Amino acid sequence: MNPILPAGVSPTPFPIPEYVGVGKYDGLAQVTTPQWFGGVPFVTFLEIPLPKNSLAAGFDMPGWVYAYQGAHVILRQDGERQSLIDTGKGAWVEGETDHLNPSADDEIWYFIVLRSITERTAPLTYPGARILYATGDLAPAPADKKLVHQLGIMTMEAGGRTSAHSHGGTESFYVMKGTVQLATNDGKRQQLTAGQGGSVNPGVIMQLHVVGDEPVQILTYFVTPEDVNWQTNVPNLP
Repeated sequence: MNPILPAGVSPTPFPIPEYVGVGKYDGLAQVTTPQWFGGVPFVTFLEIPLPKNSLAAGFDMPGWVYAYQGAHVILRQDGERQSLIDTGKGAWVEGETDHLNPSADDEIWYFIVLRSITERTAPLTYPGARILYATGDLAPAPADKKLVHQLGIMTMEAGGRTSAHSHGGTESFYVMKGTVQLATNDGKRQQLTAGQGGSVNPGVIMQLHVVGDEPVQILTYFVTPEDVNWQTNVPNLP
């Protein structure tokens, strides 16, 4: 006897096309800013330790703070304004922002920054900081456009994938857990595992596939000119 199913539910579900994503994207935060430099950019993902009960003065570019291990407190205007960033969350900060760890446990935070390629050899400004990943040269945005900055987390289980898609701006990402293959429509295939990163320029059709049985977690940073579509999904594989 055939079961009675609710409206819209099929007893024989259609297979999901290979160009359709199987995973989850969580946007952590978004901000729109004027451009603060011209020319060719690149992105750095920094890991910065913050020992217990300590303060680190910030003298760097604007960028994203991601609280990787432990909650993170940012201080603005000589400490008059404080904001708490919970573990696994992110927030945009201006260059001169202090960073506080008032807890009894050591903390680790990530700083994700869009920079000019003229800064590739500049010294790191935070004590104990190290570069997790630095992109190659990225496509510059039109000089007359503001920039929309988005920080997000992508999670996929074994067998997962993103939709085949392109972006209106640049995407830079860092693999925190698992292994993925990055496929692009220029025929390139690149396998990236935890501790590595990748980047894609505007208009390039791309898709990420999970490799192996381990779940994947990816920290992503998108920089898109204002009034340009952030993402366009396509019905074909790269």
